Amino acid sequence: MKSNNKYLYLYLGISFAVCWGIAIAFILFEDFLVPLTGELTLMHPLAIIALYSPSIAGIITYYVMGGTEALKGLFSKLIPRKQDLVWFPIILGIFILFGLTMHYGSLLFGLPVPDITFTVPEMFIAALVNFIKETGLIGGVFGWIGFLLPFLQGKFKNNITSALLTGFLFGLWVLPGYIISSFGTSTSYLFYVAQLMVFVVFQSYIFNATKGNLLFYLFAFWLAATGSQIQLYFFNPDVQKLQISYFIIAAVVIHFVFKKRNIAQPLQVFPDFIKA
Repeated sequence: MKSNNKYLYLYLGISFAVCWGIAIAFILFEDFLVPLTGELTLMHPLAIIALYSPSIAGIITYYVMGGTEALKGLFSKLIPRKQDLVWFPIILGIFILFGLTMHYGSLLFGLPVPDITFTVPEMFIAALVNFIKETGLIGGVFGWIGFLLPFLQGKFKNNITSALLTGFLFGLWVLPGYIISSFGTSTSYLFYVAQLMVFVVFQSYIFNATKGNLLFYLFAFWLAATGSQIQLYFFNPDVQKLQISYFIIAAVVIHFVFKKRNIAQPLQVFPDFIKA
């Protein structure tokens, strides 16, 4: 594992250098850069490069490690095994319950909820569009989950510690997005970091049970990020507290269900898991 640390440094170096480098440049030299490139919004080409830097870094790292064969192994993790297809309805059910919990939880605690003006087809379209809009999906899947989580699992021999650290580093990487005012972020940064940490813990159980499949992470993250887009609830600090609570409970439940049913979940570690 010690000899593999160079891949960790390469991955983190590219991810943070690209994202933080662009952000710091706009923070320090805003008056010079904005007239040249325009305001840095989420759809700005430089912002898109920054937001996709974790997956770009993950792909580069795998290529450096094992060339095209390693990339084939990484991309093959987007194809689920036949016996894992049952996870689609399970995850869908978990996140339908998640959306309902956020909506009715908001009402229960007196939090405002949006007026639902979408028809069901419009909700479906908005959900599909969110797959592209939500940059944490494709922008991070080959990095945070495809590389860092299995790397740390190999180092710590424990999915919970590894997932908490993966979520923390993911959250640290997001920090510039909360500093740049033109992004218009309305949520709490600290709560967002906590959300990422508990979400990755929950997701790590599915990741290991499916031999490191990445499609289930995309599916779960997309569903988690879609509720506010289809007008079920507002994404604000109060709702973030509900989401953190939900994922803590979900992680505890999935832990004990796996334990009681003796569901095999061998740790998927870098780089062996892409060969499985």
